[in-house]
This record gives sequence, structure tokens and C-alpha cells, in this order.
Amino acid sequence: MRRALLLALAAGLLLSGAAAAQSFTVSGTFQYADKEWNYNGWTGVDPLKPIRRADIYVLDNVTQAVLGSGFTGTDGSFSVVCTAAGPVNVIVRCDADTDRCKAATGFQRVRVTDEGGVEYVAFSPVFAAWLPPAPLDIGTVTAGKINSGGDEANPFNMLDMGVSAAEYIVGPEVAAAPVTSTLRFYWPSGSGSYTSGNGAHIGNDDGYDDAVQLHEFGHVVHNNYSSSDNPGGGHTFGDSDQDPRLAFGEGYATFFGSCVLDFLGREGLYVDASGSAQSGAWFLRLRAETAAPYAGDDYGAADEVAVCCTLFDLTDDELTADGTPGVDDDLFVSTTLIDGQNAQRAWWDDFVGPVKTASNLTMNHAWDGWFTVNAPDPHYVEMKDVFEDRRLRNWPDAQEPDNSLAEAVPTPATSVGTWTLDRTIYWSAATPAVPGTGDQDWYAVDLVQGSVVTIETRYPNNASDADTQADTYLEVYAPSGGMVAGTDTGGTGRNAGVDSLPVSESGTWHYMVRTLSSMRRYGKYDVRARLDFENHLPVIAAGPTATPDSITDDQTTQLAVTASDPDFGQTLSYAWTPLSGGTITGSGASVTFDPPPVGVTTVMSVQLVVSDNLGAATAPVTVEVSVDPASGSPCAQPATATTGGSGKAGLAGVPTLVAQDLPVIPSTNFAIHASGCTPGLSAMLVFGFSLISAPFDEGTLYPSPDIMLALATSPAGVVHLPLGLTENPSLCGLTLHCQLLVLNDPGATGFKHTAQTNYLTLRFGN
Repeated sequence: MRRALLLALAAGLLLSGAAAAQSFTVSGTFQYADKEWNYNGWTGVDPLKPIRRADIYVLDNVTQAVLGSGFTGTDGSFSVVCTAAGPVNVIVRCDADTDRCKAATGFQRVRVTDEGGVEYVAFSPVFAAWLPPAPLDIGTVTAGKINSGGDEANPFNMLDMGVSAAEYIVGPEVAAAPVTSTLRFYWPSGSGSYTSGNGAHIGNDDGYDDAVQLHEFGHVVHNNYSSSDNPGGGHTFGDSDQDPRLAFGEGYATFFGSCVLDFLGREGLYVDASGSAQSGAWFLRLRAETAAPYAGDDYGAADEVAVCCTLFDLTDDELTADGTPGVDDDLFVSTTLIDGQNAQRAWWDDFVGPVKTASNLTMNHAWDGWFTVNAPDPHYVEMKDVFEDRRLRNWPDAQEPDNSLAEAVPTPATSVGTWTLDRTIYWSAATPAVPGTGDQDWYAVDLVQGSVVTIETRYPNNASDADTQADTYLEVYAPSGGMVAGTDTGGTGRNAGVDSLPVSESGTWHYMVRTLSSMRRYGKYDVRARLDFENHLPVIAAGPTATPDSITDDQTTQLAVTASDPDFGQTLSYAWTPLSGGTITGSGASVTFDPPPVGVTTVMSVQLVVSDNLGAATAPVTVEVSVDPASGSPCAQPATATTGGSGKAGLAGVPTLVAQDLPVIPSTNFAIHASGCTPGLSAMLVFGFSLISAPFDEGTLYPSPDIMLALATSPAGVVHLPLGLTENPSLCGLTLHCQLLVLNDPGATGFKHTAQTNYLTLRFGN
């Protein structure tokens, strides 16, 4: 018995020595079942593709101890040196993770997990009782499709998209370093795909949609390499009236995905297809090269398709895998170098430079930033060509400079309204015209008082869906210089309009278009001035004339004009104004001009303005009359009549005292005339040789009461006193002051109830 135990112990010791740890190599290939697609959706083909750069762990299937680790190559193969005390049950695990690759080569770490953070893996079969040091070739292991709610997916397809994106970034096209963060895919994530920080959350339906996954990964790249101000929210292709920050963020993500597909030798597409279908069944699609099927609809920096296609034109060339191999539709080709580097690298410098630091990031910053980082070699012509293709018109329009009222561009106003086309809110005095600054576009329009005008902006070419980022603000100025209106509302959508503005002055009006939005600094718009009602100036057909046109200063002449109004039903008024003295008697188109006394022959002018009942007036015109001194006057000095002081009201108001004609020696047409008196009352006309301006009956008695003449007010409330003046030289130079007092006026204050006129100062002369 003892001998048997010793023999057993010896055998155990021998066996223990035979199981010492030994190195051995485990190799093989991992691949995954893909789901092929093109512009028309699923093709029905499920090709097998290598799982690239993925973590490999060789495990003891009993203890789960790690025997060795590594990562797959670009062909999905691996070879891992392991250590085990055999025999051992070997199983190989392939993780949807590039951690081992990152540790060994510095490659970007990418992981695919579910929303709970559990990483997806694929296992080989178990190789039981494998005895090292014999190498183990596990052959090819295929990670098949998985399913969530009827939607097919493969986490290793998502990993491959992340790996492809990382390879594009670190490759020669971009040549950027990886970020330290782990970039992630999460699946399944419910009814829709979205991005948050480092993670692209892929909806149940999008588990095989490469373009959707790359779009969301583009957001991840944007968040980690640059900075996004994308506000998020609902969006779709075909919308040209988005928040420009959203349009840039979403357009960039689709552009990035297209660049990665192009890097893989595939056409730059966005295709969202049904995860449960085996062929066709696409929901949304786009060709980044041509903007199809939105080529004729998506324009401007507030449109994500326009942003995507514009950026793609910056970076693609004639070698791109698209419908026109060997030909490019823009001026950036494979031989184009920007400051010594390719266009993709030049764009990346903008992306991680000015774009990253911009506030309220939009496509405007991409444009400005390009010319900042590539200033020594900007390729301005090529950039204009690319941006114009999607109507991102970031350069001065043809009417610049028009940045001040003095530079305003004349525009017509008609009943239909003529739109000024292709106007841009963009200005730069530099050559080339970058970057842009705040722009003010000024316009001038001739309008007639009494008209009614509407001034408004619209989207370019009356587009129903914006086609621009512009958010216009409108100011309107009258000819006298004051601003009469200012608004950023009133038009359709983001357009401004001043509706049914009454034209209060005839002349040149001005209006100015600019923007108040820091996010929408640039953009296109149309503007017009439309007449809702057009008033016209009166027309002088003949005259004015003077008949006769040569008189003496004791004579009068007849002034006449022929005028009409083009607008039916309007009446005209005539304002005759002597410019050199004299008086006008009468009103209307024919009046009498009575000249003042003159010492020598004098040419006198009378100005005429004809107005309609809405206030529209002709420009002033004049008629001239030659006036000679009257031969019979004994006086050397001219006669004058001036008013002064203020009256005191009676029942009929404040009466007024005036002179009719002048106290010319000799004359028969001079009179003192009071009006506005209470009818049927006694009155006193006070004459004085001096002014005393003394308080009287709560009013003022102006002349000294040297002469008092009793009179009475007529039924019309008038006192009229004609004074015939003889040719008496002793009257020459005599000065008299006079004032009318209406007695016992029931409407007058004071003890005596007198209504009082102003006073007249009369100097008798020639």
C-alpha cells in the first residue's frame, strides 16, 4: 500500500511538471455579415467584411483567464502569442472596441455598446483540451446579424464605420491626430438616431445604415475636434429655412460621412433605409455631389443640404467615386494645392481653427475662416464658384458700394413694384472681398406727397422656402431726413415690410436694408417699393404771366396761370407770394398784383406754387413785373403799413385790423379794414402820433388817443374806412398809429367790455 502511494505521488509530480506554462500562437480571422446598399436602398446582397482593428482576447473557457490579447488587422486577421499550461479549453473573443489597437499603435479608440454600456462581442468556437505549444488556427469566424424589434443590425458594421472615419482623419487626406476621448456607438437607441458628446446613438432602424451612422459620427467628430453650436431639434432635407447653426451642424455631419465613403472608394451618399427590409425601402437619400434629388430646391446657408454639398465640393475632385468619374463639377481638382496642401487639409485647418472658436457657428464662419487660415493662397475664384453653386453668395452685390444715404441706388416705385434682384447683405472693401462686415444697402425712390407706398423684402426670386439665411431689417427715411419707419417684421417669413405708408412729402425718399441678427450676417434678398396709391404733381400748362408786365408803382397788373391735375376729382390751390414787396388781391389762378412804391425802375418777382388737395405741389415758379416810379408822387420815401401788438377777444373772437393797399400820396384805393368783430356794435377808431401801450380794460391801448373816430360794426362784423389821399406834400413822411375798440361787446372781459384789435402803423409816402 505504501509503495502504491509513493508511485502515485511520483506520477502526480511528473504530471505537474508536464503542465508547466508554455507559449503558443493563436491566429485566425474575424468577419461580419454586412448588408449592401446603394442610392436605391438595400441591394439584397449580404457580403462578408473583415472586422478591422478590433480587440482580440484569447480566453481559458473554463476559468475565463486571459491567455493573450491583440487586435485584428485591416483584413480581419489576427495572431496572438498566448501562454497556457495545457491542455486548455481555448475560446477567442472579438470585441467591438479598438482599445488594444490604440494601446499598440496610437489609433483612435472606438467602442460599440448597447445603451447600458455593455460592449458587443463575437466568440469563436471552443477548442477543447488544446495542448500548447502547438499553434492554434481558429479559421474564420463570422459575426452574424442581430435583431431588435424586427430591425437588423450588426455592431461590427458600426465599429467598421467608426474605424473608417478614424482612418480617414489620421490618413493623408486630413493627417490629424486622434483625440484622447473614446468615441462611441450605442445601439439600439429607439426610434431615431442622435448624437450627444462622444456618443452616436443609432436608432433601431439604422443598425446597417452606414451613411446614417457616419452622419452621427460626424457630429461626434465635430464635438471632439471642433465645436458645434447646433441647437438640435427636428430637421429634414428640403428645408431651406433652418436655423443657420442647425444647418451647418447637420450639413457638416452629412458632408463628413460622404468624405469617409469617398475615402472608402464609394459614392458620397446619405441613404436612410428600412432596417427590416431586404431590398430597396429607402426613406431619405441624397447625393452629396449633385444634391439630387434636391438639386433645384436646396439653397443658402440655412439649408443643410446646401451646406453639405458646398463643403463636399471643397474637398472632392475628379477622382471621386460619383456619376462622372474623371470629371469634377467645381474648380477644386486633385492637383489644387492651397498653401501647399490639399483641399481637405485646408478645410480641416479651418474646421479646427476659426470654425472651432466661432460663436453661434454658421456657414458664414466657414467662409470667413477659410480666408483667415489660407490667406497666403486663398483660391478666391474657386471658393466663389463652389459657394455660388448652392447660392451661398458671400460677396458684395453689383450695386456696391451703397453703404450710406449718399450712395443710395435709385429705384423706381410703380403700382406693380419692381423687385431688385440678387442683393446680398455682405460688404468688404478688401481685395478679395473677405471677410465680410456688417452691410447696409441704401436705396432712393422719388415719391409724390399724397401717395401711399409699401416697401418690403422677400426671399430671392420669390422662393417659397427661403433659399437664404438673410433676416432683413428695413428703415425708411423722408426727404427731410427723419426716419419714419423701422422694422424687421411685416414681410413673409423673416422678411421686413412697411405696409401702406402715407407719403407726407414730395421728393426723394430713402430706405435701407440690413440685418440685426448676428447669426445671419450674410444672405440674399429682393426688395421693392410698390405704390398702393399714386398721386401726381399738378401740371402748369401755361404761365404764369403778368398783363401788363410793365407798370408804374401806382398801377396794378393781372397775374394768371393755367394748371391742371392728372388725378381725377382733385382740386388745386394757388399760393402767390410777392418776393420783393407788394400785395396780392384775390385768389386762384388769376390775381391782382399791387406793387410797392419804387424810387427807380425795379423788376419784381412773384412766386407761385400750385398744390392739389393731398398736398402735392409743383416746384416754385416766378413771374416778373417791371415797376417804374409813378410820376405824380410828391414824396421821396415809400409808404408803409405794418401791424403790431395783439388784440383782445370779444364775442366773435379777436378782431383784426389791416391796411388795404398802402397810404400812397396821392391815392384813392387806401383803406383801413377791421374784421372778426361782433356785428351791430358801436366802435371807436383811435389815432395817435405815438405809441403808449397802456393797460386798458384788461387789454392794451397802443396809440395815444390823439384822434378818436366813432364808427359801427357791420352785420358782417366788419369796419371798413376808405381814406382818399390828396397830392399834399405836407402828408409825406407822416406816421400815424391806429387801433379799433369795439364797445360793449358781450363777449369781452373788463369793466367796459371792449373788444380790441391789434394796431397799425402807417407812414404816408410815395
